[in-house]
Amino acid sequence: MIPDVRLLYSVMTRRLSRVCLLGMLSGVLSGTTVLGQVNISGKPGLLYVPTATLLPDGTFHAGVAYNPVNYAFRFNPALNPKLTTRNSESIFFVNLVMLPRLELNVNLLRPNGPVQYGARGIGDRQIDMKYGVLTETARRPSVAVILSIPFGIDNSLITNAIVATKHVSLSSAIELELTAGYASPYFLERSDTRNDQNSTLFSGFIFQDKRDKAAYYLAGPIAGIKASLSRKGGLMAEWDSQHINLGGYATLFRHWTVQAGVLNFDQLTVGTSYAFSLLPTKQTTSHDKAQ
Repeated sequence: MIPDVRLLYSVMTRRLSRVCLLGMLSGVLSGTTVLGQVNISGKPGLLYVPTATLLPDGTFHAGVAYNPVNYAFRFNPALNPKLTTRNSESIFFVNLVMLPRLELNVNLLRPNGPVQYGARGIGDRQIDMKYGVLTETARRPSVAVILSIPFGIDNSLITNAIVATKHVSLSSAIELELTAGYASPYFLERSDTRNDQNSTLFSGFIFQDKRDKAAYYLAGPIAGIKASLSRKGGLMAEWDSQHINLGGYATLFRHWTVQAGVLNFDQLTVGTSYAFSLLPTKQTTSHDKAQ
């Protein structure tokens, strides 16, 4: 069984690598501009806060973000008494616009540096879905619902939220992106189950409140603003339901984005992502159509 699983994993990895490489080459050769700025979990957004911006069909993001130690969601003795080290975290992600208005996001949270044996594992894996309820027009914002699939065990970046986003052009080069929404503190997950137990995906469900944890992600009102210059760079400010965060980003070579920010005026977070289209035709975002 184990050799078969390893063989399947190897084949899937090679095929995914080929798809990504072909997509990157296609994106570079086509010259299509893709909005590449995403939040810490890989969704179109600010630093922590997601937005309702709807990207073109076939848009694919891949990247990584750094979450500093004072704001670690998992690897901190204050959060888990079994831990003896304080660790910052790296969050790896991919995000794909599968169908019009529908996005699939997969992220993996891992500690940076050594942790005691048994605490690291593969990492905290999570799958999220985003659906655009309304597209943006000249008079109304886009509205999206984001839901975390509740089959994970003790996930850290659970996002069950509704957000609205409106783009406002101040000039031919300067654009504002305004976002507001609400992230539910309540969630359903398989917390009463261990990975080494022989259990099914439909066992151990418990209804919980994020605010009962020492550290949690997005629980309550959220909002943010981004000012972009020709969509090649900009500044961001947000309220993530707990802290005020400030940051900036730059998009290089039309596809590669780098960003950095300060969480709660305290510690630095950084991230980078690469975006391209898996489809050969040039497409536009929902707010491009609205204009």
